[in-house]
Amino acid sequence: MRITAQLLKRVVPKLDSLAVDGLLGTSNSLAYKVHEIEKHFHNKERWFGASADQSGADWALEDSLTTFQAISGDGVYGADANDEALVWGTGDGTPVTGDTKFDLHRILFVTLSVDTPYIIRFVWGTGTMAAAITANQYSTIIVQNIVTGSKENGAPVDVMMPRLTYGTDKVWAQAKCATDDATADFLVGIHGYTG
Repeated sequence: MRITAQLLKRVVPKLDSLAVDGLLGTSNSLAYKVHEIEKHFHNKERWFGASADQSGADWALEDSLTTFQAISGDGVYGADANDEALVWGTGDGTPVTGDTKFDLHRILFVTLSVDTPYIIRFVWGTGTMAAAITANQYSTIIVQNIVTGSKENGAPVDVMMPRLTYGTDKVWAQAKCATDDATADFLVGIHGYTG
């Protein structure tokens, strides 16, 4: 039998007319990846600030304008007690019923205490922050004041990270700057996913 374009049209349905399971389907399949990209760019976004009491596992609060704060060391990531920002804890629930996954998508830096560049490291994992860093579970971005002395930056910055699981994964932030004890205050925007 000779395979022709007409035969293929009858036998193989077009990719865009096939039913797919999206993020609930086969991980890393073409349909899965296309759906993930689509959901990432055409999705809901919710903004969070620090909760009033971060002593437990509930670190973020939706619509809070209380900033998270990461504190730098002297040319290194801050390593003193409480230098890291507790961004998302295992007690932080899904803001939308049915969502099981999330990612930090954008960060708004409200205040940077010095004008030199910062490297901000967003760390994620199910155990300790140190274990997650050792496992290379982090992304970094560089930020700096737009105008020297302005101490505010104005526009959200995109962050890249994998989808994490509500109730299981935690997110921390660390700051690195040439000035010891320099602070970076920020709010986070997250995307939620159903699967």
